[in-house]
Amino acid sequence: LQLTVPPEPLTRAQMGGMAALTSATGEGGGGQVRMLSEVLQRNNEQQEIERDNNLRNSNSTSPPAPPTTYMVTVPQGIRPGMQFAVDVAGQRMMVTCPAGVQAGMNLRIQTPEQQQQQQQQQSMNSSGGMNSSTTSSSTSMQMFEVIVPAGVMPGQSFSLLANSQRVLVTCPPNIRPGQAVRFNLPIADKSSPPIKQLEYEDIPDGWARTIRVTDMKIQWVKTKNDGDKDNSVDTQTSSFDIKNSAYTRKLRFLEGNDPRMRTGLLDLVPANQSSIDSCVQRNGKQIVGYAEIAAAHDKKKFEDKAEWFQTICRDRLRIDWSEGHMKIKIRRDHLLHDSIEAVMSLSPTDMRKIWRFEFLGEVAIDAGGLQREWFQLVTEQLFDPDMGLWLPSASNQMAMRINPASEISCPEDHLIYFRFLGRVMGKAMFDGQIVAGHMVRHLYKHILGWPITFEDLEIPDESYYNSLKSLIDLENVEDMCLDFTFLENDLGENRSVDLIENGSRTDVTKENLPLFLEVNMKYHMMERVKPQLTELLLGFFDVIPEPLLTVFDFQELELLMCGLPKIDIDDWKRHTDYQGYFEQKGSDDRVIQWFWEIVSEEFDHEQRARLLQFSTGTSGVPSRGFSVLQSNDGKIRKFCINGIKKDISLYPRSHTCFNRIDLPMYSSKNELREKLRVAIESSATGFDIE
Repeated sequence: LQLTVPPEPLTRAQMGGMAALTSATGEGGGGQVRMLSEVLQRNNEQQEIERDNNLRNSNSTSPPAPPTTYMVTVPQGIRPGMQFAVDVAGQRMMVTCPAGVQAGMNLRIQTPEQQQQQQQQQSMNSSGGMNSSTTSSSTSMQMFEVIVPAGVMPGQSFSLLANSQRVLVTCPPNIRPGQAVRFNLPIADKSSPPIKQLEYEDIPDGWARTIRVTDMKIQWVKTKNDGDKDNSVDTQTSSFDIKNSAYTRKLRFLEGNDPRMRTGLLDLVPANQSSIDSCVQRNGKQIVGYAEIAAAHDKKKFEDKAEWFQTICRDRLRIDWSEGHMKIKIRRDHLLHDSIEAVMSLSPTDMRKIWRFEFLGEVAIDAGGLQREWFQLVTEQLFDPDMGLWLPSASNQMAMRINPASEISCPEDHLIYFRFLGRVMGKAMFDGQIVAGHMVRHLYKHILGWPITFEDLEIPDESYYNSLKSLIDLENVEDMCLDFTFLENDLGENRSVDLIENGSRTDVTKENLPLFLEVNMKYHMMERVKPQLTELLLGFFDVIPEPLLTVFDFQELELLMCGLPKIDIDDWKRHTDYQGYFEQKGSDDRVIQWFWEIVSEEFDHEQRARLLQFSTGTSGVPSRGFSVLQSNDGKIRKFCINGIKKDISLYPRSHTCFNRIDLPMYSSKNELREKLRVAIESSATGFDIE
């Protein structure tokens, strides 16, 4: 008997070759190529459309603007009636080619507008003339009613809590303080009453993420509570203030020369001027709505948030096996080269397919183990300082920072490495894998789009931070003979960088000191590594939709990407120094004994990791244990607990550059437990807990 079995269908015989990176700034190099003239024209046309839409939407009290339109080019081989995929506003959509349109022609398309935006605008009326009807149960909308607080004028915004979420409400033109306004929000609980009356609750001063009820965009605002529970929104002034000013990264996606590899422009903008979508769409359909994201945000435990995130990626975003999957074959002795060749040839859709790995010449079936090994080995090589792409932070050898001089180490392709790493980090999160490198804090903030403040300068370079801060108290800053430059050291060679145009010829004075502090912060937090950071973020968002990240803070993001560390409590205790009021008794002090009992017996893995982040700036533990913790000067500096009086601080304080926490002399174990938990859980919020 002879049976002839047909071969397994082959969906991809070979890779299409690496997709080239496209420069969005007009400059090539580092692995980037110049943007083609036709691509540049389409991007310029799209920018004009977005600018017009932004102008129409600039007045939030006006009627809703028409849906945003986008310009796309019909690909070759597409005929009327056929569908083709496009990336619009960070989302993949399927477009049907209309009749009379041919390949190569430009086509204007619109994303599906959410009906809830129109419903919300209609409901923003006065209490006497507002619409009392409720939305249908199928939309899971809840109407809220609130009294406009004193001091808020038409067109101004105020913040409050609704459905456990911070929302931003803009006072309509015909409403005055003391009158009621209504707005709708999507909710998961359909058993709520038709209209909920809201009262103001205390919101701590500081930067907070809110949902704009006018368009359901997520926006950062700075709340100020003057004791009257008005929760008004503080508008960031034009003059830089080291205590109040904050900036967030804004990444604008652009079409690249190769449809598999989009490009983009990165910038720092005032935190209250950036916004992101509150839902995730695919092929023009909403697959994760605001109500789900808000419900996930309410989850208190990190494990619950992580499980929700992985469920969304696995069940809704991942491409089904039957629709295509990837098998990546690599040589172990050419691991990085083969991996880059494979991953950089994929489209964003391919990044969400199921991957299987094969190490050539080895007999093994990838049931998950090879995948874990691949992520570990690849990220170990990329974060290795000898590679020249990353350097240890000055304050913590476990936290890596981008090397501003990476171009010197890899002049031909250093930006390709960062785009590749961004994709690997995003794919690792998508598949529930971990990476082998911890980054400095502000890089996690950039991924999340969290506000960057002047205080963020302290962790990567405390001495420079203190020198800048000291200028504020000088009577005559002109005596310092400073100008608007910064001296970079590239592999032992000094290079002066202008922080503004003609910076070397602009002296620092009392009048322009705020500008000097602002441009220094921007330079150290982004400008000096902008090309590398741009590619890192572009690669990451080739895989992960940004709205899903809004449920995490930057400490949780580090734990999600790097995993919960294995912390040896006994090793931690053995290599701890005691200062201040604990210096005499050390580990025999009653407060110290309470501290270690709480950490070892009551804290779970997440809380221990957060305590480590709170005290050292990262959840990473040196491979040789706590005995080799380093300070910002590169010297061994063990974890330290410094005893202070409660009149100095009610809560524990951290000094991450020295791996030290200041612990007040509490009178009971319960008080210590409560204050320590508040400190480690509030350290990522940006709120002042003093």
